[in-house]
Amino acid sequence: MKARNKFRKRSEFLYPHRVIKNNHLSRRDLRIIKDNISLNMTVIRLIVAILLMLVAFGMFLMMNLRTGWRQIEVYGVTSVVAHASSLLFYLASIILMSVSYFVKKEKTLINLNRIAGLILYLGVALQMLFGMYADCQMGFTTQSESLSASIIFLAALLVIQPAYWTEALILDLATTISTIGLSVYCSATMSMTSLHYYIIISLAFPLCAYFIITLLFYAECQNYKEAVENERLTNKAYYDDLTHCKNRHALKMFLDENVKEWEASDDLNLLIAMFDIDNFKDYNDQFSHLAGDYCLKTIADAIRKAFPSPNLDFFRYGGEEFILFFELDNPMYARRFLEKARTAVEELNIDSPKGAPKKMVTISIGGSLIKNIDKFDFEKEIALVDKYLYQAKGSGKDVSCLDGNLI
Repeated sequence: MKARNKFRKRSEFLYPHRVIKNNHLSRRDLRIIKDNISLNMTVIRLIVAILLMLVAFGMFLMMNLRTGWRQIEVYGVTSVVAHASSLLFYLASIILMSVSYFVKKEKTLINLNRIAGLILYLGVALQMLFGMYADCQMGFTTQSESLSASIIFLAALLVIQPAYWTEALILDLATTISTIGLSVYCSATMSMTSLHYYIIISLAFPLCAYFIITLLFYAECQNYKEAVENERLTNKAYYDDLTHCKNRHALKMFLDENVKEWEASDDLNLLIAMFDIDNFKDYNDQFSHLAGDYCLKTIADAIRKAFPSPNLDFFRYGGEEFILFFELDNPMYARRFLEKARTAVEELNIDSPKGAPKKMVTISIGGSLIKNIDKFDFEKEIALVDKYLYQAKGSGKDVSCLDGNLI
């Protein structure tokens, strides 16, 4: 029993549904993993497409040389059209995959690779049908051999191919139906002698496809799981769990990355602002700390919504205090930015505690506009911003103060 369980555990990567279940993957996770696989399959598909095109072209030459360049007379117009079509499918697949290397937009790149994969698979199916049709025309098989080949082909395509690869499954069904139809027609209308090599092809191709895709799927699941875990650890280290703002550790990293650039800039308009929630202690005492947590989160979300621009860097400094950094294109926007932040919170209409100046929760903001600077001293700057914040609170709260001037 132990040996069987051990073998099952080691071989579970061959069963995509178990991998999905064991890794607790959602539909969104699966979509991301499929997109990554589609990109990873590009090189493999490109090599396969080139090899198959060479094989198809070699068969075309061989058939013509064997018949003295009378392929149409021997095999019929349909066989030539089918052969030419398979070559065109391979060529189209190669062109699409080659073009995808120059595409920068990821979504377009993924779609191009998927289309190329579908075209490649259609080319394989068409070449398979062409080979069977050509042999049937020559009368190489018996009825029982044709039917047995069709059954094996059906089993190989439906059982071996992984169901999660939807595009391939659809083509499997189409190819299977076409092959059975062709085999039954040939069995009923002519005497045949052998289709054994088609049995080998019908087993080998989907088996190879299955193992390649399954191994890629398993590997991508492990990479995705590791990436998600790394992202979780990063978020835990750099982001506040409650408000999803960056924390003080992230603030230190942010300053280390940007201070030199600020000091070297000849056109710096950096607005540093600090705000805290007015009467927040009274809010917690009256409505509970759970309500206070909701209030903090809602206000943080409102600030992010008000400033979707990447020019905003938003940190929770401690308790109900938050720090904002804006890199402004025009210093005249500083007053407008502070007021926009203040009114964004006011417009939430969160009920304020009894005794507060207004009926809704408000914030007070202090801001300092830094222009060209030779030496950036964060402690000095934050002390100045803190002073302006207390000036705003001392003037009646729900006020913005920029460089000592009330707005």
